[in-house]
Amino acid sequence: MRGREEFGKYLLLKKLSEDPLGETFRAGRVAGGSVDQVVLLRVFNGRALDGGKLWQRISGRSSVQDALKNPNIGSGVDLGEERGVPYVAYDYVSGRNLENLLIQASNTNTPVPVDHALLVAERMSLGLAAAAETRGPEGRILHGFAIPHLVMVSNEGETRVLGFAAAPGLAEQAGSLSGEITRYLAPELVAGQGVEPSDDVYTLGAVLWELLACKPLPKAAASDPAAVIDGTQVAYDGTPLAPDVAALLKRSLAPRGQRVANVADWHKALTQLMANAGHTATTFNLAFFMHNLFRDEIEEENREIEEEKNISVDEPAAAAATVVATDAAADLGEPGESTADRYADQETKGSNKGLLIGLAAVLLIALLGGGWFFMNQQKAAEEEAAATAAAEQQAAEAEPEEPAGPTPEEIQAQISAMLDERSEEMEEKLGSQYDEQLQSLQAQLAEAKSAANAAEEERQRKLAEERARAEAEAERLAAEEAARIAAEEDAAAQAEQERKAKEAERLAAQQEAEKEEEQQAAAAAVKPKTKEGDLVGMGSGVTPPELLSPPQARYPAMARKLAKEANVEVRVLVDERGNVRDVEPLGKKAGFGFDSAAVEAARSAKYRPAMKDGVRVKMYVNLTIRFNL
Repeated sequence: MRGREEFGKYLLLKKLSEDPLGETFRAGRVAGGSVDQVVLLRVFNGRALDGGKLWQRISGRSSVQDALKNPNIGSGVDLGEERGVPYVAYDYVSGRNLENLLIQASNTNTPVPVDHALLVAERMSLGLAAAAETRGPEGRILHGFAIPHLVMVSNEGETRVLGFAAAPGLAEQAGSLSGEITRYLAPELVAGQGVEPSDDVYTLGAVLWELLACKPLPKAAASDPAAVIDGTQVAYDGTPLAPDVAALLKRSLAPRGQRVANVADWHKALTQLMANAGHTATTFNLAFFMHNLFRDEIEEENREIEEEKNISVDEPAAAAATVVATDAAADLGEPGESTADRYADQETKGSNKGLLIGLAAVLLIALLGGGWFFMNQQKAAEEEAAATAAAEQQAAEAEPEEPAGPTPEEIQAQISAMLDERSEEMEEKLGSQYDEQLQSLQAQLAEAKSAANAAEEERQRKLAEERARAEAEAERLAAEEAARIAAEEDAAAQAEQERKAKEAERLAAQQEAEKEEEQQAAAAAVKPKTKEGDLVGMGSGVTPPELLSPPQARYPAMARKLAKEANVEVRVLVDERGNVRDVEPLGKKAGFGFDSAAVEAARSAKYRPAMKDGVRVKMYVNLTIRFNL
């Protein structure tokens, strides 16, 4: 552990980056005297951050990390605080954060190709959309702070969004942060208006613009985004923005209320745009771009990781934690002694290239092993020949009467000559076989690369086609359902009008009849009597209808597909036999087919009829139809 700093239970292996939010390290979690897991450690010790306030806001959000399981979201393994400094740890994946990628692209004059820019934005939006469909302790999980500093692009071309657990606390302190951070945030969030679903859309628009233009989004975009977007040129080829891309960016950077409503809609619009324009970006191509952009850094990281596999540590004391300073050195020391293989998970996630190179190494070792075997066989043959010569010499001495033959020295010389000749032949043959095997492996490697590239391109093409077909089918079904609902609502409205007209006529006739009865009663000076089937209201001597058989409601298909729920209240006329004669909706329409389904269900209800003065009568009552999933 000498030469390396500790941060709580973590041993800091390498400082990867520093920004206004704090520092990022490759770190090892220490347990039982060894490093049991290597993590990406995000320490929120930026000078403009209030660490205590941030920790108070996010301390109970570890369940958010547990709930989010998506290939486009960083896999959180720890959330904690060390001496007033909050931190989040993630599974370590070799790569760079998006901010470092943008800086490197600008410094080396290597603009990001349009396909790669769109792919990164598409994967970011996919991760954010998946989170928005997941329920956390505070409801749907929004981010609002998905800035490039919290987005990782791996060396294998995968994009992962980090920071979901810490985002609410960071958003609350957005007003105190520098323009390096706030240029990616929705102006309303920076102004302290809280996080809304469309705020992630603003961040996606700002990130996509910077990927295409290869420079930071200017401040003017907050007040007049259209003017900035209309004057933008794509850094990769110097052309203006494509009209559909420009239109999407304008809808992304617009004020709340005019902005695309949520990341799911934004992702759908972007994938449709990519399919229409024929963009065929793949993670394989993005990985190739990353290796070209960070070739030296990747090689250095591989060397460092190999060295770190040999680190040995003692069990750290609980009070020995070192709080990381913002001006800490980039490299925090040399590795020590051996430790467990904690990079196994990262190594298994490598590319096909690594697999083929490993295969080549295995075959090479096999060839060299074969050479070693033949050399040992030669040595054994020499020893056997020497033993045979000695035995022949002893036999010659024991039997002097036999005719003299070659001397032992001559025999040994002949054997050595034969072995030398055979050794040269074997070396030549082995070298030829090695060259043939090496050429074969090189050809197989090139063929495998070509096949993998073609397979990935075909997979992406089929995926784009499937997405387009699925979206078209969904739009068709939605249009059909909307037309059906509209037709049902029109038919229901017309039926309601006819019912009301009939009811008005009936009421008028009833009122006329009642008036006539009153006149007759007055003339006869007899108290009016209730007749069976009379329509009565609530009053003295009236027992209202009692529901015997609840209505059986049919759940509307569109509402079920959209996971909608509703309670619909209707007014029903229960006749003297307990049957529902008429139904009319009450209150505001629920839509999605609920109203017509409620009317239909109400007609199936069965009541014990109302009673007045011991006579069964008709009476209006209210009925609530509940639609719950």
